[in-house]
Amino acid sequence: MDIVQAVRDAGVVGAGGAGFPTHVKAAAKAETVIVNGAECEPLLHKDKEILKAFPEEVLSGLEAVVRATGAREGVLALKAKHKALVEKYSGLLKSRKPLRLATLDDYYPAGDEFCLVYEVTKRLIPPGGLPLQVGTVVSNVETFYNVARAAAGEPVTDTFLTVAGAVQGPCTLRLPVGTPMSHAIAEAGGAVVKDFAVIDGGPMMGRVLFDASEPLTKTSGGFIVLPPGHPLVRRKSAPRRVFSRIGQSACDQCSYCTEFCPRYLLGYPIQPHRVMRSLGFSGDRKPLNEWALMCCECSLCSLYACPEQLDPRNVCVAAKGDLRASKVDWKASSLNTGQAPRAHSMREFRKVPVARLVRRLGLWDYLSDAPLTETKVPVRRVRIPLKQHVGAPCVPSVSVGQKVTRGQVIGEVPDKQLGARVHASIDGVVRAVDAAVTIEA
Repeated sequence: MDIVQAVRDAGVVGAGGAGFPTHVKAAAKAETVIVNGAECEPLLHKDKEILKAFPEEVLSGLEAVVRATGAREGVLALKAKHKALVEKYSGLLKSRKPLRLATLDDYYPAGDEFCLVYEVTKRLIPPGGLPLQVGTVVSNVETFYNVARAAAGEPVTDTFLTVAGAVQGPCTLRLPVGTPMSHAIAEAGGAVVKDFAVIDGGPMMGRVLFDASEPLTKTSGGFIVLPPGHPLVRRKSAPRRVFSRIGQSACDQCSYCTEFCPRYLLGYPIQPHRVMRSLGFSGDRKPLNEWALMCCECSLCSLYACPEQLDPRNVCVAAKGDLRASKVDWKASSLNTGQAPRAHSMREFRKVPVARLVRRLGLWDYLSDAPLTETKVPVRRVRIPLKQHVGAPCVPSVSVGQKVTRGQVIGEVPDKQLGARVHASIDGVVRAVDAAVTIEA
């Protein structure tokens, strides 16, 4: 069986990030394949629950990618605090060479690709580079589960996610791609506050949503339901003019944002305090500050390090957008001297424990297990976006009024372009085709 073609046909993408098409990674040559089971985002439990419920699928998916890439080893990276999982997989991996277990400290963001590759292999990815440049392929737990399903001829039609925060019963669910967010919240017993906002993707890197009709995608990892006045919601939803103005007036250049930055501590040329400093010299202009280029957008600077509760993360994100618009990338950067990164001598002492981070975020009262739960109400309507991945949007292959079955291709990748197929997630009739395909059972 050609696993690369099977993964492509199944529309498998990275389920924990931007949705990079997995068949491209599987077709590469690598020395090490890593399952990213770090799951650093507070309150999210999706990866842990998949590892508990589907060990055979996850390990079979890992073995398939190890064979496809010609790697010498496959590594399951887990936090040591999950003692039951560590014990379980230590036993399972004894008979599955060349697979092994790597345990991680409980810090944020251990799951960042650059941090994870360094923890597992002690290799540093080149600035502006990819894990493959140091012989490594990294994907998250759900992605390897989907690889195993693809090998069995099953396309990606469902997504796993945790629903937590201000809900009646925090849980992890498996729902059809395209299910409205409101359905997932209802499956968790509904919100326990009258009005609420939702952080899609986790409290650190997720985005704030106020529209509960937004659909789940292949990359959905979790929803955190919070009161709209929660400090985390207010800070993450502030527009650029607000966080730039406040940063310009209040930043005292303490440099804590830089000193705690995980990429800076790995030796990369990223210094958020310098980007903040540029706000004071910009006036009405948008400063092109290249010290933002290596920002991984983890939000540690904004939501943990800054004593003034400023927003270096979004200032860096905005600066990166301005640099892209001016066609300045790492290759063209004046900071690109060709010097290899070198981990900071104090890195081990500046790792931020997740428990401390949870308290700083004001989420301690929402800490709870979120067990994998069977859904109670069938999904009758889905809206499946034609772009859920890095690359070009899919071209619809169905029309309004057409009957479709679960698993049927409804969006095909344009010829010779990067992308991932999209499949119907329920049986039904196509009701609309635009940037998404709407299906009703």
